[in-house]
Amino acid sequence: MNIKKMKRYQGQAIAIVMVILVVATVLGASLYSRMIKNREAIIDTKESARAIEQADTILDTVISSDIFTVQSAIDACLKKPEGCTFNSIVDFKTSFLGLYNIDSTILNEIPDTEWCSNTTTTTDTESSISIIFGYAGLGDGQDWEVGQVMALNLEGVSNVAGCNLYRDVSGNVKPYVEDDMLMYCLPDDGTCSSVAPTTSVESFTSPNSISIPLYEVKDGYPLYEIRVLPLKGTLRISSQVSGATCAIGKDLNNYKMNSKVNCKGDYREKQVIIPNIHNVGYPTLFDYTIYNATGVLSPN
Repeated sequence: MNIKKMKRYQGQAIAIVMVILVVATVLGASLYSRMIKNREAIIDTKESARAIEQADTILDTVISSDIFTVQSAIDACLKKPEGCTFNSIVDFKTSFLGLYNIDSTILNEIPDTEWCSNTTTTTDTESSISIIFGYAGLGDGQDWEVGQVMALNLEGVSNVAGCNLYRDVSGNVKPYVEDDMLMYCLPDDGTCSSVAPTTSVESFTSPNSISIPLYEVKDGYPLYEIRVLPLKGTLRISSQVSGATCAIGKDLNNYKMNSKVNCKGDYREKQVIIPNIHNVGYPTLFDYTIYNATGVLSPN
């Protein structure tokens, strides 16, 4: 069921572009969400183990580096007319890691002659390596735990003329009020019976999507940030911008990196989701105070 939060306030601009958030409960969490992409059974063979190790090592090169350097590198690479795909370790080292000053030391843990790639240093014509960067979609989620905040920062995203995506002229930020926040429940049975009072909770089941108008204006303040705070368990959240007019391009999309390794016919693919610079998030140090029902800070 799609939940669309489309309240209208006096002075609100027409909501043409929306961010769609897809939320799901998951068991694990990390800044980067890593997964095995191939679904066939993994056979414990030497070549299979090599493929898995090499696919992981390639991902480690990027996710162990400075996040802001990585984000800038991927953003620049994806804007190239030829795209951001590399078909050998040498090409990956030279045209991505070296070009954007990302340390490639981790790749040296595997000798050049051991890589499952047909290069000048190998004679293995049955093997291949492909590294692909792209934009993440609604099917590519990022995990968030209790104590973390998914914060989609709308300040500074690109827009076209006539799209008023900015703070008020004085630069002030609108204080939180109770009506600015909604509590959602993702129950197995759709009832949210364990949450009280149920009238204060929005419940939904699959596909667990929320549509948020980006140009909603309240009390003269345009929307400048979207936050999601997990209160229990771990959430997997993905986002995607919909709408052609006032489009903000890819500035709010996360990135994904796919590492594809074929070792003599044993194919393994790993994927990692890398947060966009507008979607890094932060600890919830003070955010939980917004749930204080009285509006006054107190120990309980």
